[in-house]
Amino acid sequence: MVYKVPTVREIKESLEKNGPRFEVVSLFAGGGGSSTGYRMAGGKVLAINEFVPEARNSYAANWPETFIFPQDVRDLTGAAILQKIGKQPGELDILDGSPPCSAFSTIGSREKGWGKTKKYSDTKQNSVETLFYEYVRILSELQPKVFVAENVAALAIGKSKGFFNEFFKEFEKAGYIPRAKVLDAKFLGVPQSRNRLIFVGVRKDLWRDSFNGKTHPAPFKYTVSLNEALKGVKNTEADLKEVNIERFSIYKELIKLSPGEQSNKYFSLIKADPRKYAPCMTATAGNLGAASICHWDNRKFTIPEIKRLTSIPDDYKLTGTYQQRAERLGRMVPPFMMKAVAENIYKNILQVVKDESA
Repeated sequence: MVYKVPTVREIKESLEKNGPRFEVVSLFAGGGGSSTGYRMAGGKVLAINEFVPEARNSYAANWPETFIFPQDVRDLTGAAILQKIGKQPGELDILDGSPPCSAFSTIGSREKGWGKTKKYSDTKQNSVETLFYEYVRILSELQPKVFVAENVAALAIGKSKGFFNEFFKEFEKAGYIPRAKVLDAKFLGVPQSRNRLIFVGVRKDLWRDSFNGKTHPAPFKYTVSLNEALKGVKNTEADLKEVNIERFSIYKELIKLSPGEQSNKYFSLIKADPRKYAPCMTATAGNLGAASICHWDNRKFTIPEIKRLTSIPDDYKLTGTYQQRAERLGRMVPPFMMKAVAENIYKNILQVVKDESA
């Protein structure tokens, strides 16, 4: 199996040649991970919303043709989106969204941060756990045929399961038949273990009983090792200089570990095994002094390497410092993961609805 991520140029050329299969609007779009996946699947992203400046810069550097709503989602309306994309309620194919998920993470004390102002990337936001409700509000106003909402798997367990159940009810009130499933990126072509909770909902008037069991993609029968994923990566001297961590305390611990081993002293410090897929690459991976997944050469992963680990194109432009770029990649939904989700929705839902209404 050859691991190959198409370039931004190749994705654009494919869309121009074959035309879009479906159209998407994305909220909380970040640096463009999920958007890239939709484009890989043949989708056209009409507009996005992202309020973090550096994330917007990265997105615009790669997809300048896509309109960006820069405001906090609380200040965005469905009417404004519809006016910009030139559509009426019910005409959009997919509304995508990945509300900030730190409030539901299993790392740390989740409930202590609920309802408070928290640092999020380069900015601060209040009550990030309520942003899912803003997604549902805009969903109600747009009434797309299908929605996709992504979050951490931990949303479905513990005290935050109350939010999970509430979101299900809200999706139903908005007029949808929702389904949810935890998917692991390593079984969808990504060389990284990353569990994400994916909601897929179909508008009630379009729902068919045959959609049951077909809203999410089936796992692939293979996984991709780091050796396969990093084949051909070319790191410059500047790339390697950025990831030198010899001056930090975690380095002394890292050099004691064997590939694939996790530190007993620093819970999140893991030395990756090149023969296997990577553990989850989080947004903190760019913090050089923080314990996280590290390269078997006793350093952090370079930006070209993290791109491969997250299935981001080699030529994808990222702005900001090393920490900002690595964080951006760590927050992105892996494109290959979203590509699998989108291709499944197109084949098993959108195409079926289209064929039956023809």
